[in-house]
Amino acid sequence: MSKQAVLIATARVHPGSEEAFGAWQARYAGVVSKFPGFISTDLLPPVSSGPKEPWTILVTFESDEALAAWRCSPERGEILGEAIPLLEGGDLGETVSTDGGGAAPGANVTEVVFSKVKPGMGDHFREWAARIQAAQARYPGYRGMYLQPPAGGDAGQWTSILRYDTAEHLEAWMNSAERKALLSENREFMESEELMRIATAFPGWVPIDPMTGEGPPNWKAAMLVLLGLFPIVMLEMKFLSPVLAEIGFHASLGTFLGNAISVALTSFITMPLCVRWFGWWLFPNASQASALTLRGVGIISALYALEVAALWKILPW
Repeated sequence: MSKQAVLIATARVHPGSEEAFGAWQARYAGVVSKFPGFISTDLLPPVSSGPKEPWTILVTFESDEALAAWRCSPERGEILGEAIPLLEGGDLGETVSTDGGGAAPGANVTEVVFSKVKPGMGDHFREWAARIQAAQARYPGYRGMYLQPPAGGDAGQWTSILRYDTAEHLEAWMNSAERKALLSENREFMESEELMRIATAFPGWVPIDPMTGEGPPNWKAAMLVLLGLFPIVMLEMKFLSPVLAEIGFHASLGTFLGNAISVALTSFITMPLCVRWFGWWLFPNASQASALTLRGVGIISALYALEVAALWKILPW
């Protein structure tokens, strides 16, 4: 089976043309996403603000043949022609990789958007996505975007990954009037949209509120982690630690193994249960936020006491 092929294009943009280049890249993404064999595209702006620092565009195809067809296509020639006035030297520097990867993004805050598009509305979504991508690129701290359509057609779930350097810069875009105006246009072609942010104190354990794109307060997440982690650690100290010591495990290795088991059980068992049971507390209704917060703290504190009491005599100290 053919390996995936990645087209890596670098562009040095004329000073002052960065906004126009961001808008062009959004149009480029819309054109290439329609091409046979396309998998995804990723835009990485310069890491620093130096005048000679390049932008990087990664385009992934199913095979070398699909990528070669794109490079020879009139669609590519036409869209690249629009970029020539914006680039130093008037051209993109392109290389091809078949190792299945490209440059790794270095952003600190990532927003993942899952957009479910109605059947037959893929072109409408592309046009809209090009405009919102061009808009977000104008905001401070922008570190690139990634776009992947659903497998087997335009209808279904599109994945967009948006990166900014800080949570504050991401929030500035997410809460901007410009974004809200663009979101008001998507009702006719989009069934639903789900947001997930990879920038919390407990990534992967605590979800993001899809209505606001924000996570719960870190102290709430910490309370749930403690609720789920404490009994695991106590049971390990009672049953696992003596066994590891008896078979000759060094304390360092035994502790590492115990921590690995604790993290796995917390990630896949206790935290999903805690989040399900206390979702009403993590993301309370605004009109009842204070009352629900106090109620949740009281319930969790009572559960702490029950855990301590139940495990009080499990160890000999």
